[in-house]
Amino acid sequence: MTRRGSLTRRLVISMFVLTSAFGLIAAAAGSVTLHREINEAMDGALREAARRLVPIVIDDLFSKDTTGASRQLAEGVSGEADDRLIFQVRDKGGRVLLRSYNAPDAALTDSLEQGFSENKGWRIYTEPAISKTIFVQVAESTAQHNEEIFEAALGFLVPIVALTPVSALLAWAMLVRFLRPVGQLRGDISERHGDNLEPIRTHTLPVELASIAGSVNRLMRRLRMALEAEKEFTANAAHELRTPIAGALAQAERLLIEASSEPTRRRARQINTALRDLANLSEKLMQLARADSGLAESDTPSDLMGIAALVVGDFRHLGEGGERIALSGPASGPMVAIDPDALAIVIRNLIENALRHGSAGGPVTVAFQAEAALRVINEGPVVPRKELGGLIRRFHRGSTHADGSGLGLAIVARIVQQAGGALVLNSPASGRQDGFEAIVKFRLFAQQVRPSSN
Repeated sequence: MTRRGSLTRRLVISMFVLTSAFGLIAAAAGSVTLHREINEAMDGALREAARRLVPIVIDDLFSKDTTGASRQLAEGVSGEADDRLIFQVRDKGGRVLLRSYNAPDAALTDSLEQGFSENKGWRIYTEPAISKTIFVQVAESTAQHNEEIFEAALGFLVPIVALTPVSALLAWAMLVRFLRPVGQLRGDISERHGDNLEPIRTHTLPVELASIAGSVNRLMRRLRMALEAEKEFTANAAHELRTPIAGALAQAERLLIEASSEPTRRRARQINTALRDLANLSEKLMQLARADSGLAESDTPSDLMGIAALVVGDFRHLGEGGERIALSGPASGPMVAIDPDALAIVIRNLIENALRHGSAGGPVTVAFQAEAALRVINEGPVVPRKELGGLIRRFHRGSTHADGSGLGLAIVARIVQQAGGALVLNSPASGRQDGFEAIVKFRLFAQQVRPSSN
């Protein structure tokens, strides 16, 4: 399984790596160029210093005796050259005739060839004069030369190294800002579901994202049309079937009364049972269509205990297993934020499910808990945990062999979701070793947010 990562993080890391790599390459190339240019500049300074010293040296030599030992040039005269530099004046035999105050007594080089050379830690330039009878040698310490190059390179590299993380932070800030519409589009798409298929606003999105949002809007438009067609077909079909099914049931009951033989009566009972199942399915489809159309939404509160008592009374009055139902709770229940008809459909479906799929003749308990929670419990075998989640899917009946359409819990889940509540299925039931329990947690009406009158 591939691991998904943040696009912003990938872009920032990629830009940081690329910026660092290009920065290091640029720094290396710049250092090489800088080293060469500094060497050329320093060599040029040596050459210029030597040429400037030639007339001063000639004047000094011709005005004084040169037959004795080497003489040291006064500091004031040598100061015309850079103090970083030393110099020696030698004759064609190599004897040192004159030197700067900070120059050594020994000759700087063995040869007197014109140009640059290095010897004993000195970078030396030799300049001949007076038909190569006198040679001026200007030198600079190699260590000082390298130190100055290092300081120059350091001054060049430090800003690049310092600016690399700063550029990464700026890139991250810009990417976060520029990718903000991506997060906005992702949030808008995640908010879309079966109850919210409103088009996504595209006027605030960049051109690249606006085309994606437009495609999503077209997809949601087709989905909305398909869902509306499905709801309309389901509601119309269920409504149109009610009258012919009721007529067929009446004919089947009359046939059962008028039948003169047992085989005919048995067949009439089978027809009657099939028609009742069809009528029940039609009723469930009607409830499902109403649930899909937003039945649960209401601006008025519903008495949870009062409506539950009415539903249980209907079961007892119609003889649909009402004697098995035990209703327990306070005399006046909490007021919950759900439409009364939707609440009655929820309670009826939960009780029908408990009566139909519980053990034969077993009791069904309808109880109330604190914080507007309704519990419906029945006896019976334990439902495997892996099947509990699938019971709220439409037309899914699990492993039971009892009659049913597979829509009861799906209708309950749909209405509870619209009402902002929660449906929890447990098996075995809480505090028991067997049975099945459905818990519905409603929102109290006092917690409902009403629109402002402004």
